[in-house]
Amino acid sequence: MGAQGSKMPCPTLNYFSICGRGELARLICALGEVEFEDKTWAPAFDESGGWRQGYQAIGNAFGFPGTMPVLEHGDLKLFQTAAIESYLASIAPKVFPGLTPAQKGKDMMFAQIKADINASTESLLFKKIDGPALTEILEKWYPILEGLLPESGFVNGLATPTMADLAVLVIAKGCMPFQAAPKLASFDTVSKYPKIKRVADETAAFPAIAKFLAASEHKTLTADPFGIMGS
Repeated sequence: MGAQGSKMPCPTLNYFSICGRGELARLICALGEVEFEDKTWAPAFDESGGWRQGYQAIGNAFGFPGTMPVLEHGDLKLFQTAAIESYLASIAPKVFPGLTPAQKGKDMMFAQIKADINASTESLLFKKIDGPALTEILEKWYPILEGLLPESGFVNGLATPTMADLAVLVIAKGCMPFQAAPKLASFDTVSKYPKIKRVADETAAFPAIAKFLAASEHKTLTADPFGIMGS
């Protein structure tokens, strides 16, 4: 994609070709019209079902742990998901500059709920917890998330979604690990939580987001490399 601004190169986001910890950052760029390079590590997994090796060198080159996502933007290098999400929102030319401190705070709260659910769901996929343990965790988080959402419109009461709505979209429609793990645990993420579904559907249909999702090379939001959702 093209350069952003005068001499500053566009940001490069390094992450696996799945939803996980990288999709919210991608969606922030799409909504905020941040031109960026979506440098996906594809395929994400090897034939054994584990991460395809070699990705660790990306972060290690900057003195980071061998984890992703990693963001490169000129001289700035970042790891840690929340730092990347916050930074990308801060440089976005659209949507995010007009938010109040209260709206930005609410956005980050939803992003961290997403992160907590991410940690729990990936723990099941990596066999660190079992289905009943994940169900207990999700039975805590889903009612909280449902209760925080409005009956209509977007979270911050604007005509456009913000990071909070994008986080709900990731939780409700992101396959790996957000929906794949509940599927394996036989946890129903839809029927009891209509506001989560509504916000996710309306956010996915918002023009900037719909355009990005349609053009996504690896369909990272819904990528299902193990065929879990169809099982």
